[in-house]
Amino acid sequence: MIKTIVFSTEATHGPISVSTALQDVDIVAQLISPSGQRRAILRSPKSGTPRYVEIWRNGLLETSLDVTDLHGDFYSDEFLGSLSFSPSETTVLYTAEAKAPETKDPFEKFKFTPDFGEGLTGKRRPVIFIFNWENPPSEDGDKRTLVQITTPDGDTRFGQAVFSSNSDKVIYATGYDFTADGRILGIKGCFNRPSGIWKLNIASEPPTRTDDFKIRPVKVDASVQKLTPRHVSCRSPRIFTHNGRSTLIWLSSASGGAHLASSTLYSLDVTNDSSEPLNIPSPHEPLVGIVDTPGPQTNGFPGLYPTYNILPDATAISPAGLSVLVSSHWGSRTTVLQISLKDGLVRDLIPISTLYSWSVLATDGFTRVICSCSSPSLPYEIVLGEFDETGAISWRVLDKPELPEDVSSALAGIRTKIVRIPGRPGVETIVVQGANRGSGTIPPCILSPHGGPHGASTTAFSPTTAALVIEGYTISFPNYTGSPGYGEAFIQALVGRCGELDVQDCIASARHLISLGISKEGPGMQLITGGSHGGFLTAHLVGQFPNFFSAAILRNPVISVGEISTSDIPDWYFSEFGFDYPVFSSSMSNTEQLASYPNPPLVTPMTFATLQAASPVAYIDAVSVPVLLLIGAEDRRVSPTQGIEYYHALKARYSAKSKASKVEMLVFEGESHPLDGVEAAKASFEATVQWFREAVNSKNHL
Repeated sequence: MIKTIVFSTEATHGPISVSTALQDVDIVAQLISPSGQRRAILRSPKSGTPRYVEIWRNGLLETSLDVTDLHGDFYSDEFLGSLSFSPSETTVLYTAEAKAPETKDPFEKFKFTPDFGEGLTGKRRPVIFIFNWENPPSEDGDKRTLVQITTPDGDTRFGQAVFSSNSDKVIYATGYDFTADGRILGIKGCFNRPSGIWKLNIASEPPTRTDDFKIRPVKVDASVQKLTPRHVSCRSPRIFTHNGRSTLIWLSSASGGAHLASSTLYSLDVTNDSSEPLNIPSPHEPLVGIVDTPGPQTNGFPGLYPTYNILPDATAISPAGLSVLVSSHWGSRTTVLQISLKDGLVRDLIPISTLYSWSVLATDGFTRVICSCSSPSLPYEIVLGEFDETGAISWRVLDKPELPEDVSSALAGIRTKIVRIPGRPGVETIVVQGANRGSGTIPPCILSPHGGPHGASTTAFSPTTAALVIEGYTISFPNYTGSPGYGEAFIQALVGRCGELDVQDCIASARHLISLGISKEGPGMQLITGGSHGGFLTAHLVGQFPNFFSAAILRNPVISVGEISTSDIPDWYFSEFGFDYPVFSSSMSNTEQLASYPNPPLVTPMTFATLQAASPVAYIDAVSVPVLLLIGAEDRRVSPTQGIEYYHALKARYSAKSKASKVEMLVFEGESHPLDGVEAAKASFEATVQWFREAVNSKNHL
C-alpha cells in the first residue's frame, strides 16, 4: 500500500490523504533532478529482468535505455545504492552489479568472490554506471551512452556515489575494501568496516558508442583520491550548496572494535573541486565529534547515533545558515537533530519530555521538514515542521493512521514509561503496560533485550509490542550497557564483558520492576524473549537464573561464541569479547601496504576456551524452562546450527529429567537473520503468543 498526501500551505481544511491500493512495483529507485524538471527511474520487476533506465521530463518520457544485457541487478539499498543527477542534468549515475569478467578460464565461474553478507547476499561487484543521453550523436543519430567506471585498484568496491555540484566529471563515493585475508566483512548493522570516502575524476573524453552498444569502461587512473584516513570507517557522502558554496559531508566511525559506536560528522569545502586533488586539512577535525559522557557541558547531548545514511535532501536554512537534519538516538528515544554546517552546533528539535520517537523523511531544502513520529500506543503519524524567521520550528500533523474503533480504543489503554535502574549507571528500561486491570492485579512481564549488542530499544510504535500488551502482558525493553544514545563511554564499557555486564544489567532491570510493583516473581510471571545478541542474553539469563523465568523464546540466537566459521562478521566474535581484530581500509596515498598490518586472528585453543566460557552454552545444564527456538535457515549472521545444536542439547537434557520441560524449534526455509518474511513473521508471532500463554496458564497446575 502507498498513501499520497496532498498538502498546500494555503489549505484551510488541512491536508487531503488519498490511499491507493497499488504502487508501481517495477520501480527500483527514482530521483527528481535539482531543477525539478526531470525524473530518473530505475525500472525492473522482482525477477530482475528486463531492466531499464528511464528519464522523464515534465511528465513525458524523454529517453530510456534497456540495460538488461549490460549489467546485473540495480542497487537501491542504503549501503551500495546510488542515483544522482549531474549538474547539467544530462547524465545520471547509479550502482548495479557488474557482469563477471569474460575469460576462457574454465574454472572462472567456480572461483570464490565474496559478497556483502547478511541482507546483501549475491551482491559481489557493485559498479558505478553513468548514463548520458546528450552526447554527440552516432551515425544513426543516437546520443545515448552508458559508461562503467573502473579504477586502478579493482579491489575497492564503490557505492553511495553522488555527482559533484560543480562538474559532470567529478564523483564522490564510499569505497569498501577487502580485509587482508580476502573478506568483505558484512556491513548491515555494522558501522566499523574498512571503508572510506573517495573522489573519482572521470576521463574527459566522451566514450565511443559501438554499433552493438557494448559498455566502454572509463578508466579513472591517477585522478582517484581517497579523502579519509584508513583507521576510520566512513559512509554516506552528501553534497549541499548554499550561497555559492558547496560542502561535502559524511559520517565516520572508528574502524574495528564495537560494531556500532558513536558517529562523527565531517565537512569539506568542495566549491572549487576539479581534476586536481582536494586539499585535506591536517588535522581534519570533525564538525560534530564524539561525546564520551553526556552532561551539562553538552546540554545532555549524548553524541551522534544516526542511521547508516544521511538523507540526500536533508538540509534546512535558518538565520544561522545551512544546517542538516538527521534522526539520532538520544537515550531510549530517537529524535530530530539540527546540525549547523557552519560551526557544528547541535540542536534537538523535539522536546525531551516527549516519549515519542521521530524519524526525518525529507526536507524541501529550505524551511520545511517532513517527519514521522510514533509511540508504543500511537502508530506512525506524518508531521510537517516549519522554521520561522527566528529559527524556531512549529509542528503540524499532516496524516494520522486510520484505525478501527476497537483497535484505537485498545491502543489508547497502553501506557509507557522509562525507568532508570539504580546501581547501574546509565541503564534504563522502557516499560510498556496495558490499562490498569484493578487493584492487586499484576500482569505477567516479558523481558525483551535488544540485539547488537549495540542496538537500542526505542519508544517507536511496534505492532508486535502493542498486540502483546493488549493480550495482557507488561513488556520491558532494557537498554543495557553498550546501547547507543548514552555516550561513547557507555558503549565501550561493554566491550570485553559480553555475557557478564549485559546479563547483570538485564536481571537488575527485571528485579527493579518487581521492587516497584510493576511486575512480580513467581510461576508464569516472568517471561523472556530476544533475537541475535538478545537471544544470546535470553539463553544466558535462563541458564544463570534458572528459577526466575517461566518460559523463553530465542530468535536466531548466538549460543557458542567460539564457533564463528560461517558468520559474515567473524570479527564480531573477537572484538566484542575483548580480542583485537585489525580493521583498516586503503591508504590515502596508496604507498602503505595492508600487509604491514597484523593479520586477522585465528581461533586458538585459548581464544576458543575464553569465548566458550562467555557463551550461553556454558550454562546449558542449568536450563529448565520451556524454550522455543525460531531459526532462519538462510541466516548469514548467526549460523542456524547454533540454535539447532542448542535445541538438540536441551532435548537430551530435558529427556533425562524426571519432570522434563519442553523444547521446540521452528525453522523457516529461505529466511535470514531478521525473520521478517510475511509467513515467518506471522508464524513467529502466533507461536510466541501460544508459548507464553501456556507458560502463564501452567502456573495454575503447579
